[in-house]
Amino acid sequence: MRYFPVFLNLRSKTCLVVGAGPVGKRKISTLIKCSAGKIVVIDPRATLESNIKPDNLVFKARPFRPEDVQGCHLVFACTGDPDINLQVIMACREENIWCNAARNPDQGDFILPAVLNRDDLVLAVSTCGTSPALSARIKKELIQAYGPEYSHLTKLMSEIRKLVLPLGLPQKANQKIFEGILDSRAAQLIDQGDREGLQDLLQRLLPSKTHNHIREIINDLF
Repeated sequence: MRYFPVFLNLRSKTCLVVGAGPVGKRKISTLIKCSAGKIVVIDPRATLESNIKPDNLVFKARPFRPEDVQGCHLVFACTGDPDINLQVIMACREENIWCNAARNPDQGDFILPAVLNRDDLVLAVSTCGTSPALSARIKKELIQAYGPEYSHLTKLMSEIRKLVLPLGLPQKANQKIFEGILDSRAAQLIDQGDREGLQDLLQRLLPSKTHNHIREIINDLF
């Protein structure tokens, strides 16, 4: 099956996780990191540790009911009981709600890729459910290729974009500036913590009208 790749803004969305075992807790942790608007967790037995209880998390220690999916935007069926998971899936289909079936992905509407997070840089890998082991292998390779310095590089490029675009330069000129920085030693200099080297590089590559802000941007990186 071919899946449509997409990144979702969950800030105003209600997400339901049925089952708070190891799989469910991973989903809950991800939803918290993605700033979901409201997270509802249903499990008759498990409890949640105090360190993962933000204000927008509602925990219900009882069995799942089909009406629990009403008003939700995303639902995750994560219990160890196939029958309960199927109840969750069917309830979502009745309400036309997107559902992820953690243990039987083909039964759900969407799957979750292997993800590498470097703050605002998010790399996602999927084999459309055919080989999770291959997704995990590629993720390991990405971890080696894109180290923590890429988190800072992403922030750097964001701040530079804010400086360059208001100058009103032609699109090709902007593209040349951005690609010049990415093709340079910027990531390596960030990894080495070489502030002076990075400042010299940016002064060579950026328009002179931005130079007064370079030092401030660099200071914010480290």
